[in-house]
Amino acid sequence: MRRRKWLLTALLALPLAAAGLAYGQSLVRTGQPQNSAGYVCPLTGEDLPCPNCCPLNEQK
Repeated sequence: MRRRKWLLTALLALPLAAAGLAYGQSLVRTGQPQNSAGYVCPLTGEDLPCPNCCPLNEQK
């Protein structure tokens, strides 16, 4: 009985592990930065490296 539970658990866990690895590899291959990288200027809508680069936030 125990052996059957372990076998069933392994059969259910294997596809989940394979799907997780495939999903992880697809994220690695894209090479795109995360959404939190950089700053979007509300005035121009440009992706800028920092908030101070936006004309709206420049020091006068």
